Amino acid sequence: MVMILFDRFILFSLMLVTALAPLPLGSNRPASWSLLALVVGGLVVLWGLLASVRPTLFRLQGRDAIWPAALWAVLIGWLLLQGSGPEAIWHPLWDIASSGLDGRINGAISVAPFDTGTAAMRLLTYGGIFWLAVQTGRDSSNAHVLSLGVLLTGLFYAIWGLLNETLGTDSILWFEKWAYLDALTSTFVNRNSFATFAGLSMVTGLGMALRILRREEGNEIIRKQATDLSRVGAFLILAAVATIGVALVLTHSRAGLMATGVGLGTLLAAHMWRWNRLPSWGMVVAGVVLAASVLLFAAGTGTFERKVDDADGAELGGRAWLFQRTISAIADQPITGHGAGAFESYFQQYKNADFGGVYSINKAHNSYLEFAADAGIPALLLVLAVIGGIAVSSLAGMRRRKQDASYPAIGFSATALVALHSLVDFSLQIPAVATLYAVILGIGYAQAFPTGGGRHNRL
Repeated sequence: MVMILFDRFILFSLMLVTALAPLPLGSNRPASWSLLALVVGGLVVLWGLLASVRPTLFRLQGRDAIWPAALWAVLIGWLLLQGSGPEAIWHPLWDIASSGLDGRINGAISVAPFDTGTAAMRLLTYGGIFWLAVQTGRDSSNAHVLSLGVLLTGLFYAIWGLLNETLGTDSILWFEKWAYLDALTSTFVNRNSFATFAGLSMVTGLGMALRILRREEGNEIIRKQATDLSRVGAFLILAAVATIGVALVLTHSRAGLMATGVGLGTLLAAHMWRWNRLPSWGMVVAGVVLAASVLLFAAGTGTFERKVDDADGAELGGRAWLFQRTISAIADQPITGHGAGAFESYFQQYKNADFGGVYSINKAHNSYLEFAADAGIPALLLVLAVIGGIAVSSLAGMRRRKQDASYPAIGFSATALVALHSLVDFSLQIPAVATLYAVILGIGYAQAFPTGGGRHNRL
């Protein structure tokens, strides 16, 4: 009984963390992400203590649980090493600093060791969220509750943003908006960040609706055994998805709209592939044309006619320059990097006359390039190996699962969404977005494996 109560405690604590992470400003401030790390760390430690007494809490065991945790631990270890490291591989800027000061200074691989330690803490937090989602979401009923929590969280913040737009208030909760005054951002600062958050919620909601409808098409025994919502519930879920979609359109985020479209399309294609109902090419073309027409009509001129030379340098012209200069930074330190989380500190030396009007640049608007410049190319490959391996396992699990195949499909489709958006923005670097994605990915990975063979333990 105690273990069951603890399981429910972890489940609802994880839902609460996901729901509160966007408050305020997407948790993209030191106090917010530190509190997030403290809470998640406490939950992981509590889970570990009780799991050592009751091994059945390890719902996903063996190599399936060990390999992602081990590789993520290697990544965290490297980031911690960047905060100091042997003198032979210290960043060259420390020699310059030492020559300008009397006496010897303590250097590091990173140009900003404190920021690198913070980056390690944040990545460790997301890893903890993923771990809790995997071990909790291995149970089908828990996976359903967590997924419903993701959808309702997205719906809440979408409605919040829509109310602000309707009432004409330029505010982010108790903060006055200072950026993107013409776009819906909900409790986030950047419209692209909320667009990714909303897109992830939409993918989850659509996956849940498809799961319910698929069960309704099954035989009588399956219908009687199913504990999911009815078709009315599926309709309500789709209504929630549509509401979030309206908020997404009002963000005027081109990349967010396109990435969400790819995520939703991937989910639909995955379901068709899973149940061998692939459409004809004519249906595919008709669907694309219809979706594009609806998108263009809904978005209006506010999205696709924006200037490409916005003052903040974050649009297409500025991004091209940022990418080129970030690649230069990678070329200078391809193996060890300049320091995770230290982009703003070292990137000043890569600015030139081609880019004016911005004093400080803290994001490369491409998460792949920025992480390679920060932590080194090997570290980037390690991250891609972990997330890519989990996504591929989810895709494979979707094919082999007889039931609950929708959850791995959602996880894989969410990965497609964030992978595309990360090419032109930094949404996944916002704690609230990363938290939501970690939960979705954890559920998908947990449900990617058969319930037999000793891998699934119930309390």
